[in-house]
Amino acid sequence: MDASAHKAGNIIIADDDPSILLLLRHILSEENYDVTEARSGMEAIELCREFTYDLAIFDLVMPDVDGISACKEITLQVSNPPPVLIITSLDDDASVSSAFDAGAIDYITKPINWSVFKQRVKRIVESEQNRQKVKRLEFHDSLTGLPNRTLLLDRLESATLRAQRNQSMLALLMVDIDNLKLINETLGHSNGDKVIMSVANRLGKTIRDTDTLSRSGGDEFILIIENIQQLEDVGLMAAKFSRTIEHSLTIMDQDLHIKASIGISMYPQDGTDIGSLLSHSDAALYRAKEQGGNIYEFYSPDLGRQARRRLELESNLRHALENDELVVYYQPKINLTTGIAEGMEALVRWNHPEKGIIPPDDFIPVAEETGLIIPLGKQVIEKACAQFKQWQVDNIPVTNISINVSGRQFKEQNLVSLLQDVLNKHQLDATHIELELTESTLLKNEQQAESILNELHNMGLQISIDDFGTGYASLSYLKRLPIDILKIDKSFTDGILHDPDDIAIVNAIYGLAKGLGLKLVAEGIETSEQLEKIKQLGVDYGQGYLWSPPRPAEQYLELLESLS
Repeated sequence: MDASAHKAGNIIIADDDPSILLLLRHILSEENYDVTEARSGMEAIELCREFTYDLAIFDLVMPDVDGISACKEITLQVSNPPPVLIITSLDDDASVSSAFDAGAIDYITKPINWSVFKQRVKRIVESEQNRQKVKRLEFHDSLTGLPNRTLLLDRLESATLRAQRNQSMLALLMVDIDNLKLINETLGHSNGDKVIMSVANRLGKTIRDTDTLSRSGGDEFILIIENIQQLEDVGLMAAKFSRTIEHSLTIMDQDLHIKASIGISMYPQDGTDIGSLLSHSDAALYRAKEQGGNIYEFYSPDLGRQARRRLELESNLRHALENDELVVYYQPKINLTTGIAEGMEALVRWNHPEKGIIPPDDFIPVAEETGLIIPLGKQVIEKACAQFKQWQVDNIPVTNISINVSGRQFKEQNLVSLLQDVLNKHQLDATHIELELTESTLLKNEQQAESILNELHNMGLQISIDDFGTGYASLSYLKRLPIDILKIDKSFTDGILHDPDDIAIVNAIYGLAKGLGLKLVAEGIETSEQLEKIKQLGVDYGQGYLWSPPRPAEQYLELLESLS
């Protein structure tokens, strides 16, 4: 057990005289107090902002911030200020009055009578600890120690104001233990309390530090989840909470299967005031109970369907990775001078057994959010390299192959090790492999990106910036990072015939690429008119449906014949 649990209390002392600090620490430690030292009033203020103490003892006279000023600052600015005892050699009316006016609970004069000092400290600490106990009982549930309804309402009010200010979403989840009434009636309320404690402990270990978990009485818990980025995340959280709560518990030789129902309301979709959010989450909970329990329901049926679709998609994607349902399609990269296909871009597709081919926009965002992009990215690299090697063995002309790397994949997957293994396995020359990354991926952590890119480039791999011009284009990073190719985003190609701004941007990118010795690729070319304009602007390579949509590998020979 933590030794601090046996301490008589936590005290902070502040004095600029090291000898006084040493003496105070000695006296207080002998009385079994946990002592924190501060060598100035400013340091004491910062410590009181960060930690909770049962008593603060300040010398009146200190440089920078004296004891009176520190006392006033702590009393007014600290959310849970400790009582302050002032030590002073002054005992005139004005000095005593200024100490009390600043918020001090007591004072003691020098030279210190240590017997009196110890008794005053004991009295103040015990009084403060009793006050904290009363305060805790007022705002916390006596069984679980969680915030009660009073504190919940206060926090919910603050949370909605923050959400309004930040223009963000928050979720209110009402959690009700299924069949607790039956447990109370058959096994007694004391055993029902054991179930409540078990659920409280499990939920407490699952939530984030920024979330609020409260018990509003009976079998009901309420969670406030702030800073929701996407609605679908709430469904994932609710499903996670359901799995966390569901467990077996043996009480009085009875095996109990503990489950819960969850009702969810969203700010601002389901209400902007706390009354609406509470009543709507309660209504959603009632609907979950009506369906037999052990499920979660959104107040808005549309939101519920959307969240469940997201959860179903994640589950199906995990299944797809396990069952080899992901396939790689290929789109040619055309040399605009010769008209010959000199490379292929590998593009992942999901060959769903019931829905057929699913495009990446429908599942890559989910893969990114859930971390499934790591195994998915690995599969794409392995399959693309294996196919590239097979084309070489069959003497089919493919000069190089480019593979997309997502932001999370670049950050979390050991690309250097993975690519070394795959290239060695298939005996491929790294100089024929191109990795495509977006600007935002590289600039989220420039230092880490530079290190990884240098390793990849030293292996011989080519580095391409995808969707160039839509993010954080900067001469400085283009000079510093080992980049070989810029890909002009399709949005600029779309406007190349009629939008002077798009023409000017492509011209600027061309000048930038040529000045830095980089190759240039235009994406999304769909018409011969676009092609002619792109060629006039000096672009080296082109991709797009004008030549071919992405196709499976077995159609590559047919594609070559059509291009010739």
